[in-house]
Amino acid sequence: MAPLKVYTDRLILRIEKPDIADKVLAFYIKNAISFEKYEPTRPEDFYTLEYHQEAMSGELSLYDMGSFVRYYIYTQDDPDIIVGALNFNVKYDTDRAFVEIGYKIDSDYRNLGIVTEAVKTGMQIMHDHYSIERFDMRILPNNYPSKKVAKKLGFVPVEFEPQSANVLGQQVDVMRFRKMWSEPEI
Repeated sequence: MAPLKVYTDRLILRIEKPDIADKVLAFYIKNAISFEKYEPTRPEDFYTLEYHQEAMSGELSLYDMGSFVRYYIYTQDDPDIIVGALNFNVKYDTDRAFVEIGYKIDSDYRNLGIVTEAVKTGMQIMHDHYSIERFDMRILPNNYPSKKVAKKLGFVPVEFEPQSANVLGQQVDVMRFRKMWSEPEI
């Protein structure tokens, strides 16, 4: 199992319980406009405390089963403010497990290398604790910041997935990027 708390040079990555759902909700509300243009269409009750309490409870169950890990990202300078979230969804291709990585960063903390640092650390965790060798990111073609992060971490585009995501109520294209653990230094 992945550790519940991890420190990097600047960050704290924590798996959280539903008792902080109010902070998670505030994080999403603050960043709603910038997140929604790149993420799947939200259910009607997404911006409610109850939704996030239930979602976080479900994520903990998936964590216990070894199929999902979500870290909330904090800076060591301010360990009580959520600045981002990073998740690893374990999937299977034939008999081999791989993960799809998802992340989001507060608009006030962009372009500081936080996502790159968090993803790099998270990939190490997934490799060490789950023996994951393949890492995928699904990125919208117009999401230039995420494409930049993927490139910086050594991901390469491997597949075009037409009309494979619903964003803002519209079916949109997605690019799949991949990084194999055995590739040179991440």
